[in-house]
Amino acid sequence: MHTVESVERIYSRYSGIYDLLFGKIFHSGRGQAVEMMDLSLGDRVLEVGVGTGLSLSFYPRNCKVTGIDISEGMLAEAEKKVAEEDLRHVSLQKMDALDMEFADDTFDRVLAAYVVTTVPDPIRLVREIKRVTKPGGRFVLLNHFQSTNPAFGWIEHVISPLTRRVGFRTDLALDDFARMADLNVRLIKSVNLFGHWKTVECVNIK
Repeated sequence: MHTVESVERIYSRYSGIYDLLFGKIFHSGRGQAVEMMDLSLGDRVLEVGVGTGLSLSFYPRNCKVTGIDISEGMLAEAEKKVAEEDLRHVSLQKMDALDMEFADDTFDRVLAAYVVTTVPDPIRLVREIKRVTKPGGRFVLLNHFQSTNPAFGWIEHVISPLTRRVGFRTDLALDDFARMADLNVRLIKSVNLFGHWKTVECVNIK
């Protein structure tokens, strides 16, 4: 199982080539996830696992956006985008998503894009997201989940020990995860290539 330190090490190693590897293929999913958040003027928004900042250009400038990531290398790439695109409504911080430094009920909306299957404890991640999201606020999880097709699901289960070595797992089933994390799911949409990724919109009930 990954530790926070190993996740930081793996993704800092990828930081210089991450956009080349994953920028284009995950681009539409990021845009749809931000759209699903249904942002309003003045909303305080948190992006958990902001990475190299590939989602930042999608946010309206009339919101206050905070991005956090555990990887200094990834954040350095995100800082470049903030400067180059003059994203004055965006601030970035190095932070562990499993132990956030924010007060309870800080944010109106939260996005975790391609994060759930990279962290050591996805249930704890959701618990922290719920804690920092205001009552009645929404959070969106954008991620790959294990296929419901028996054959594909079996393959994803078999290869998951291998994919963990490069930073993510493939054997997390959405139904099981939603139940264990006590998600109040409002809407699920398939996104990206062949619809193998999901945007999961949840309402924060406290």
